[in-house]
Amino acid sequence: MTDLKKYDKNGKPLNLIPLANRSWQANYYERWLEDPESMEPTPEDIKCELQLGALDCVEPLDFNIDYGKFKKEIESWKDRWVPYLRREGVSNDREALLLVGMDGDEPDDYVSRPEACKRAGRYLDETEFNTQTSLYAELSCLHDLLNHFSPLGRTMLIKSNRGGWFPPHKDDPMLTRSCFRIAAFIGPNVDHESFEWYMDGRQWNIRANRAYYIDTRKTHRTYSWSQDSYHLIMNIPKTWENVVKVMSITKFF
Repeated sequence: MTDLKKYDKNGKPLNLIPLANRSWQANYYERWLEDPESMEPTPEDIKCELQLGALDCVEPLDFNIDYGKFKKEIESWKDRWVPYLRREGVSNDREALLLVGMDGDEPDDYVSRPEACKRAGRYLDETEFNTQTSLYAELSCLHDLLNHFSPLGRTMLIKSNRGGWFPPHKDDPMLTRSCFRIAAFIGPNVDHESFEWYMDGRQWNIRANRAYYIDTRKTHRTYSWSQDSYHLIMNIPKTWENVVKVMSITKFF
């Protein structure tokens, strides 16, 4: 039997990443002591975060994805999905494809930031992933949403299969974060019976094929009970222009 903690479903060895290290990843105080200027929010940071605070932590947006068109356009990539951020000693059935990455990246290259940092040998900011892959052009069903905020930071499709999960975590919770997140949950396997999105102390019911602003600074976790739960994850550069854009496309106003 294949050890899914070490190999993918085709028996190929996984590009394993060590378990997250809080002393490096989230020790903001040590970073501040070493380089106070890097942790100091700018007036632009404060202005943007104050305005984004007017939104719910899961705020529906006025963009919907045509799932029928998505299904047709993604079909030719069915054998190209790659394991997403597999940690050492952990079985977790998540796969991904890259839409916006580093210069020269292919859709099935290193999708997660830790993997890309490992390849580059240095820390990479989300905004350094700013080059569209070939998959971006092929998924015309996503263009209205993607192009609304272009140029984007690292943007990807996650396919969470049965048993796929993200542990409780925060993404860039400091005021100095360079990007905020928009996500769209695509297909029939994203409702509360198939997929759990738990955030801010409660489970959120997701409407299929809708885009959401997600305040990923707050603790969140996910779990999939079904195969092929598709999630479009967009890192939007945190500029005042992009904040005003997202404020202008909320479903409720």
